[in-house]
Amino acid sequence: MGFVLEVAYHNNVPVQPLRTEADIARFVAELLAADPFHRSASVYAIDETTDADPDHEMIVGVAPERTLGVVRYTGDGGDWASRGDATSPVDVVYTYFGTGHDFPADAEVPLSLVQRAMVELLATGGRRPRCVVWQERQ
Repeated sequence: MGFVLEVAYHNNVPVQPLRTEADIARFVAELLAADPFHRSASVYAIDETTDADPDHEMIVGVAPERTLGVVRYTGDGGDWASRGDATSPVDVVYTYFGTGHDFPADAEVPLSLVQRAMVELLATGGRRPRCVVWQERQ
């Protein structure tokens, strides 16, 4: 079987397994259509051949009104956030299971990069995606 992404973003929606790029694209579209309190998701690359817990967590968030998103990766002994080209003049907050979480002012990236990061997480079995420019979170 290999790796699958397990994603969750709402208590009323079951954890979803994503196996292909098409699954990931569908899920990003689902997040974009979600209510404003559930536009971030936890993402884990799970090895279906073992019972081992993942050694990482990735959080992705989407902002449909700005066609931007964020990526956070925890693992490899650190905690990183995506770094985009622009700096927001206001706090960058994405809601995760109904609770707002702060991101650095320059954490927003194009939605296409959020999706590519998920594809890379799946392809590498949970390694921090190299397609993202990262900054360490304090």
